[in-house]
Amino acid sequence: MKKLEVAVLVISFAVASSICFAWECGKAPPAKDPQRIKAGEAFPPLPLPATPLRRSERKNPPAPPVLVGKVICGSDESWTRAENDIENLLRLATQRIGVSYQAIKINLKGFSFDPDEIPILYITSVEPFIPDEETIEKIKEYLEKGGFLWVNASSGSPEFLKAMVGWIDRLYPDRNMYIAYGNHPIITCLEDITNVKVLRENNPSTESPNLRILNLGCRAAIILSPYDLGCGWALHTHPWGVRYQPEDAIKIGMNMLTYCLGWIEFGKIYGMTPLYVEKTKKKEGKLYIGQIVHSGDWDPHPSAVGKLLKKVSEQTGAPVFLDRIAVDLKKDSLKDTPILYITGHFNPNLSEIEIKKLREFLLNGGALFADSCCGSQEFTDSFRNLMKKTIPEAKITKWDFNHRIYKVPFKIERFQNLSENDPPLEIYMLKSLPVVIFSPYGMGSGWEGIPRPYTKEIYTEHAQQIGVNIITYLMTN
Repeated sequence: MKKLEVAVLVISFAVASSICFAWECGKAPPAKDPQRIKAGEAFPPLPLPATPLRRSERKNPPAPPVLVGKVICGSDESWTRAENDIENLLRLATQRIGVSYQAIKINLKGFSFDPDEIPILYITSVEPFIPDEETIEKIKEYLEKGGFLWVNASSGSPEFLKAMVGWIDRLYPDRNMYIAYGNHPIITCLEDITNVKVLRENNPSTESPNLRILNLGCRAAIILSPYDLGCGWALHTHPWGVRYQPEDAIKIGMNMLTYCLGWIEFGKIYGMTPLYVEKTKKKEGKLYIGQIVHSGDWDPHPSAVGKLLKKVSEQTGAPVFLDRIAVDLKKDSLKDTPILYITGHFNPNLSEIEIKKLREFLLNGGALFADSCCGSQEFTDSFRNLMKKTIPEAKITKWDFNHRIYKVPFKIERFQNLSENDPPLEIYMLKSLPVVIFSPYGMGSGWEGIPRPYTKEIYTEHAQQIGVNIITYLMTN
């Protein structure tokens, strides 16, 4: 939202409530419900003595669809500090991005946990909230069917935050929550919220947004704010706790809405795309790829490598092993592995032991190819730093479109969403041989065939083509 637009909104609410930001926790200034009349009702009645037409009464519009369910959690004073925060955000969204949705309050005990009914659950409180085990399992099913969970620490409550992080960790013990990286779609999809104002005990400071996310695939299914958003959405503040300045809280909320609306349909596909499974587990005589396991969200598109190898077999006739092979550099042997693949959204944080193992693999004739899933800047930066540690003597180059890697078996002259003169591959050379091929643009979603909204990805057709070309080139070099 532009500063001028926010200023107009804030001023209008200030007029309605004397001084808008003098509001303590509670309801945002009320807004009248819109009314609609038929087009003909706008005309005045015919002058007498003609018989006037009967004028119908004004009617309220049909209720907009429900987008957000605000979860009833604990006593009223704990979760209703900013009582109509989400309702007000949706009202502002109608003006800002032209969408009309409503929010309702729900009790999880009576909820269907069907994201088609309510796509987003919103939990906010100052007191700890821990659902029972049955409800936690239902929330997990809801998320994996495409639902979203928004978590807001009202007043920046550390007690609420600790409880939420605790049971989310039980929900997905094998997944981490990360701070959203600098070019994550939540940071960039509508407003640029790279820097925002945070109020600590009413003292402002400019910071990066501190949103935490938990990914299912490439989708931020859980979005958690350790700083209070609700008061900003309700357009009020107070001199305690930790919260975003209202103007920036609204921007963050608009980005969250935009992001989730873009992902609602694609999120339902998670878990529905089957993995290739070999009937016999013999890899001998077949081409296979090992995918490196790491702590930076290593497996965002589980079916991608299998689908790529199937495409390689179709184009080259090479026998391939389609099962995904997860490689732990700390303990797995790489003796018979010809090619490794690494991807992710966040810093892989490989240990010294893993770096040493990877270096030995590359020096002994192995090849690594990598891509930054969703075009993550964090993964891109950390991967380049990783290569400086692993093979510091390597020379980095870019091959233009005349190189064989862009010609066999598919001829690629340009990439639809990239500059014509900007080939997407970085090549790391050792002794005149390419040992690492890296793309700062995501390719895996294209191999998998599932779009990722608002991301820096190579489109499906070209992603599949360049993937096949890379494997073909490494097989023959």
